[in-house]
Formats: sequence, structure tokens, C-alpha cells
Amino acid sequence: MCPSGGLTAFARKCIENITKDGIAEPVLLILDESETAPSSIGAKIRKSLRLDGNLWYVQSKLFPLQHIDAYQIHPLEECLPGIERLVCQPELKGKWSQYFKATNVAEIQAHNLDFILKFAFGIIRGDILQTARYGVWSFHHDDEEKYRGGPPGFWEIYRGDPVTGALLQRLTDRLDGGIVLKKCSVSTDGLSYRANLQRIQDSSWHLARWVCLDLRQGRLDALEASPSKTTAPIYRAPNDLQMLCFWMRLTVNWLRYKIANQRIDEWNVGVVNAPQKSFLDLTFQPAIEWSAYKEYGQFLADPFILPGEEPVRLLIEEFSWSTEKGRISELRGKGSHTTVTPVIDEGAHMSYPYVFSHDGVIYAIPECGELQSVLLYRLDKLTGTWRKEAVLIENIDAVDATVFQYEGRWWMLYSGTTGAATWSLFVWHAPGLLGPWSPHAANPVKTDVSSSRPAGNPFYCEGVLYRPAQDCRISYGGALCINRIDELSLHGFRETLVRRISPDPDGPYPDGLHTLSGNGELTVVDGKRHTWPIGLLLRRQINKLIRFRRREFAYANVSLAKPAALRKDAAS
Repeated sequence: MCPSGGLTAFARKCIENITKDGIAEPVLLILDESETAPSSIGAKIRKSLRLDGNLWYVQSKLFPLQHIDAYQIHPLEECLPGIERLVCQPELKGKWSQYFKATNVAEIQAHNLDFILKFAFGIIRGDILQTARYGVWSFHHDDEEKYRGGPPGFWEIYRGDPVTGALLQRLTDRLDGGIVLKKCSVSTDGLSYRANLQRIQDSSWHLARWVCLDLRQGRLDALEASPSKTTAPIYRAPNDLQMLCFWMRLTVNWLRYKIANQRIDEWNVGVVNAPQKSFLDLTFQPAIEWSAYKEYGQFLADPFILPGEEPVRLLIEEFSWSTEKGRISELRGKGSHTTVTPVIDEGAHMSYPYVFSHDGVIYAIPECGELQSVLLYRLDKLTGTWRKEAVLIENIDAVDATVFQYEGRWWMLYSGTTGAATWSLFVWHAPGLLGPWSPHAANPVKTDVSSSRPAGNPFYCEGVLYRPAQDCRISYGGALCINRIDELSLHGFRETLVRRISPDPDGPYPDGLHTLSGNGELTVVDGKRHTWPIGLLLRRQINKLIRFRRREFAYANVSLAKPAALRKDAAS
């Protein structure tokens, strides 16, 4: 279902995503040629006297939706050439409900459609909802459990909601009572309504592909689920007072953003004398022994334990605010005996040195999204150095790549650095560690700002696989969660949230927690706190203004153990 004038860029991308691999085939265009009649002068005067929607009207005229990329109109002949067309003019019953004529319903039924994807018409009811085998699917760009009505993506900013949701539903005769097929959520852009609307559109076009893939595998549970019973309030276009409050909210959000952008987030790593599975216990209160690392303008994060090494050795990200880049270092010892050894440095920002063991060899996959590659390193135990073993995947901006074996295959989970990829989870798979690696058919398999981005190595408990992930609803690295992986196969991915873990508000690092990795009976975590070091903040600004040579890493409170060789290309 689409307007006769063409498809929006969002609708076009959604359709291309379900047709490019032959998953679905477009058969019929159900065209809506109706046009919204302009309001009369009398109606506009009455609205003005009621202070009802004037400022919203002004904003809509100054910043029309057509200027947003997702709402750019593409002609039908360009998007879906040669497809049969059927022009329909539903009958309006009551104030909002549209009912299709019996002749139109019969014509549509004759095409034996699997589903109808709705990008036009209003609130449709009646027999049209049953003409396709799996009904009529419609997008709703808000979380129906919080917001019904519209405008989409607006009230989240107005109410200070850190999350903006979207869903694809199978329509029923009940208003806002559709069957929810798939959902996604992103971090609300509180600085711009247009940017927030673009963000949620960019993050939801793949929902229809997920449902189509389920249908091809015979999974009908979502389509046969009970309709939503949401009782969320119904919103309308904001009145003038609400628009004034909204603009004030944008101003406050901008000021907060500018202030927060100047602060320094100080991270540190800590050890917990308990296995990862202990964190599944809702009553577990970990005693964290934090590292003694206290270098000015530098921090440690993303810890991973080197398996089988005594005493315990950690591979970590070591970050310098002077260079604004991270490198991979090794942390040994406790207290005043702590040593830091830089071990991998490619000249680009590196972090999240994911460590694992295979066939008696210790490997690491550091995040290096700037290089657009997933690099595999091997530990040479004789020399203690890390050597580049292989490039597993090229031309992807993978962050926090997490690799493991499951049911006879190798799997790689990661997130991206830009746009919707930031809050999404991508899966690749391979028959062996060195590949060849192939993307999952449902990529991205998940878009959820609260539980997508990897946050440590997966682990088993009583034969069930669990996956730590970041909860970035409030801020990047704000908290952790643990998901139970219910399905990981070539055709599907499903997981269930089992626990959220927040930082200790009374601890030394109360503002964030974003890594939970373990080995044996030990677990390592990291935590952050917001700081305002005046000297460092001034130096950062001076560096930006006059481009002083940035200072490299410096050590005063821990000893720097020089490695046998620190190579940018250790394989050479």
C-alpha cells in the first residue's frame, strides 16, 4: 500500500531489503490517490484562538519532513517498475476508520498475497485486514507501550525519554491493538526532532526482513500471538504551550550535551574472585579489587584474562586523552607492583582486546574500526609478543568483535560505529577460525540500545549459553546486561534478557560498567567515573586550537615494563 506519488526513502529501503535476496516478490501496488484537504480559514482562526497547534504548524513549514533523508520521495516507476497497480478509495466511517470496497477486497484476494505492507491510507478496518494470508503489516515509529498516536519520535524528546522505539505490527480491527511482530529501540537524539526521526527510521527498515525470514523457516508464533493490550496514552500534535516547553527542552539538552562533552570519563579495571556465572544470581554483590593504575590523563578499560597464565595477566585497552587514542597493553600484578606493558599498537585507535584460546594457542582480536578490518593476533609464548596472524574480515567497521565456537561453527558478534549500527548486533559465521566468514542472513540480527553491543566473552551455565552486552540507554557504557542465547543458527538469532547490572553508586566508579569477561573462577570488569581535570581540559582545547604536538603515554604511578618487541606489523 503506497501513495500514488511515490515511496519515501524509508519505504523503498524496506522493500529493497526484502526483495534483494529473493526473500519476497512484489506482486501488487495498492495505490492511495486521496489528498488531505486544506483547513478552512475559519478552522485556522479557531485553532489560533485556542492556541492549538500554531507553533507546530510553523515548525512543520520551516522544517518540513521532506527535507529529512528518510522522507525523500522516489517515483514508483523507479522503485517498483512494471508492478500491477490497483487504485483504491476506501469509504470513511466515523471520524477516522477507512473500509475498502468489496470489489477492491475481491481483486486483492485474487492475487493470493502472503502479506500487505502498508505505507499509505489511514486507520484501515474490515475485510481488507484478512485479504492476505498473513495480514496487513504496518510500522509504528514509537514504543506502543509508552506512546500511541503521534507525531513519531517527538514525545520521547519532550518527556526526556532516553529511548525511542519502533515496531512492525499486524493490524487488527482494534485501534493500537495490532499484533507486534518485531521491535527495535535506539538512543533518543535529544538535540533535534528531525535527527531523532531520521534515527529511528534508519534503525527500523529491517524489521520486515526479520519477519519474512521467520516465515521462510515456518516460524509463525509472532503472527499468531495475542494483539497488544497497551493502555498507553494517545498523543496528538503538540499545542503551543507544549511546543514552547519542547523548545526549552531542546535548549537544556544542548547545554547539557556541551557540558558533558567537556568532561573526562575515567575508566579502570577490576578483578572479581568469582566466575562469570555468579552474575546471573540477582542477589550477587561482587567485591571488586580495582587496579592501582592512576595515571593522569590516561585510563584502562576492556579487560580480558589471558587463559592459563599465572599470576593473572590481563589484556586491556590503555587510552590517552592527550592522543585521544587507545592501544592494547598487558596489565600484571597488584597494588604498587602493577606493571603495564604495551603489546599491540597499529597507529590507530584500538580497544576491546577480545582474548580466547583455541588448540592450545592464545589469540586476541582487538577492536580497530578505524582500519575497517577485523585483525587476529597470536601470542608467541616464547617471546611474549603478539604477532598478527590474519585479517579475518575486511571493509567493515566492526567494534567489540566477539568470536566463539557454537554447535560446530565459528561465530562473530559485533556492533558498528555509525548510525543504527551503533545500537545493533551483527553476526558472521565460518566453518573455521580463519574463515571464510559470511554475514548472517538477518543482519543486523538485533537493534536494541539496551542490550545489543557485546561486552565480554560468552559463557555457559548449566549447558546454556549467555552473552554479556552493554546497556547504553542512559549513556555509552552506562551499565551491563546478560542475555540468554535461545537460538544461534544460519537462519535465526534469538536471545532473552535475564539480568541488568548497574554500577555501584557508592563505589569509586559509579557512572558506568561496560565489560564483563571471565576465565575459570575469575571475572574482570571495568568501571567509569566522570571527572573534570582543569589542566587536562585546557590542554585538550589548546591542542585543538594551535595543534601542539600531543604528548604520548606517560607513567609515574605504575612501572612500564618494556616488551621484547612492540611492532605495528608484528608479522613482518
